[in-house]
This record gives sequence, structure tokens and C-alpha cells, in this order.
Amino acid sequence: MSTSSITILGGDLRQCYAAEYLLQAGWQVTCFHTPDFPWNAEISFADSISQALNASDLILAPTPLSKDGIHLFQTCSDPPCLLTELWDALTPDKTFVVHSLPKETEQKLTQKGCPIFSFSQSPVFSAENALLTGEGLLAELIRYTPFSLSSANVLLLGYGCCGSAIGTLLHPICRSLSLLEQEEWKRSQAESKGICPITWEDFSKVLPTCSLVINTIPKQILEPAQIRLLSDACHIFDIASAPFGFPDDLTEQYLLPYFRLPGLPGRFSPITSGELIGKIIERITDYVL
Repeated sequence: MSTSSITILGGDLRQCYAAEYLLQAGWQVTCFHTPDFPWNAEISFADSISQALNASDLILAPTPLSKDGIHLFQTCSDPPCLLTELWDALTPDKTFVVHSLPKETEQKLTQKGCPIFSFSQSPVFSAENALLTGEGLLAELIRYTPFSLSSANVLLLGYGCCGSAIGTLLHPICRSLSLLEQEEWKRSQAESKGICPITWEDFSKVLPTCSLVINTIPKQILEPAQIRLLSDACHIFDIASAPFGFPDDLTEQYLLPYFRLPGLPGRFSPITSGELIGKIIERITDYVL
């Protein structure tokens, strides 16, 4: 299916730059509840969710779709849009383009008969987005830690796209970089780059020496007894998607500095990230839909 019109919903500045990119590529663009921005006059704005969805067959959802599970994610001052309003207004002829979705949301769209394209599954997007995530994390590490990275002993949890990009970025900077990863080929890949894979048996020696723990895995990896092995000065940075790698009340429970950092590309590289989304959408329409 060839398409040249798109409706862009909510989100942060990534949505704005994706809109600008697609407009320059010849698309008709309609926006709804996107952030305030010096918009091109050729971009249309919808007054309601139904008007927004009726304008196009291709719908670009924000990243993340929602922060509270109730409202569409948006950073602008418009009244919030309930997800139930979005589901009620969707029709089967709409293709839903999104970074990723919870299973229950996928089921809602499937019941509606709406095709879904998750661009987080694209290897090109994942690799480029991981680089932007690594750069954003580096900025936050420098901002929030009271010690130099050159003196830091770092434990990295997970070596997927983001973990690999972060490891490549931090290895030349930090004093030491250890990795917990279950898949043997990823462990070997990391070791070839000078990163030290560890096992569960190494925790009693490694955890007390850590000054930084960086989690990329969307589930809890460290058990309470293992968290208690960490030094009081250890800072924990969690870039995983929900349900994250540590509990909300980690700081209250263990008195450890804990930072959840979702959406790093949107905050630190919105132009590059937005254009990347635009390019992926072009690929979708040319080769997938």
C-alpha cells in the first residue's frame, strides 16, 4: 500500500521533527495535541481526535503511547486525550505506527482490525536509536554523579542494542566496566570489546565495588539481598521500559540514588530522533505496507 498522508498524535519534540521531515518529503501531515513548535504553515491541525484520525490512514502514535495507561502521552498544554477516546475513534482502515505497545493494547487494536507496525522491531531504527540513547545517558551520568566517570566501577545489566551502544561509549571512559548478560554470544561480543562479563557467582565481589549500575532490561534482575550488597554511594540508572528494572521506592527502601531515564533520544536528540522516525515511516510505506 502506498500512502502520502499521516496523522501524528501527541508526544514530544520527536513528533514535531518527524512531521517536518515528512512534510519536506512530500507528505500531507495532520497533527493533534503535539507540542508547541514553530510549525510550517502547510501542516494541518485537528480540533478533535475523530477529526485527526479521519484525516489519514496512517497514524503515528507518541513514544511512549502513554505514561499513566489512561491518557495519550503529550507534553503540550492541551486538555489530555483519554486512550478510550482514541480506541473508540479508531476504524479498521487505520494503520497504527508506534515504537512498541503493551500486549493488552495490541489486543485492543487487533480487535479493532487495525494493522500495527512497531518500529522498535526495525534493526535500522534500533541501532540508531541505541546510539542516541547512549549519548543521552552519558549526559545524565555526568549531570547526576558527584564523581568522575574515569574513577567509576560500572555494572551494566543487559547487552542488547542499547546495552551494546552504552558499553562501547563507556568502556574507554570508566575505570572498569562489568556486564551481566545471559546470552553467551552477547557475552563473547562484549568481551571482545574489553568489557568484563560476570556471572551470578561474582556478585559478592563485584556489587560492593560498584559506583554505577546501569540497567537496560525491563524486569527486575537484582534481588533485594543483592541490592543490599551495593555501596551507599552507588548510583543506579534505569533506562529500561516499563516495568523497569528496579522498584519505584528503591531510594526509600535502600537509600540508594535511583534515576529512571525514559525517552533519552526525545530529550537530548529530538531532531535526529524525529527524522529517524520519519525515515522509518518512509521505509514502512515503501516496502512493508
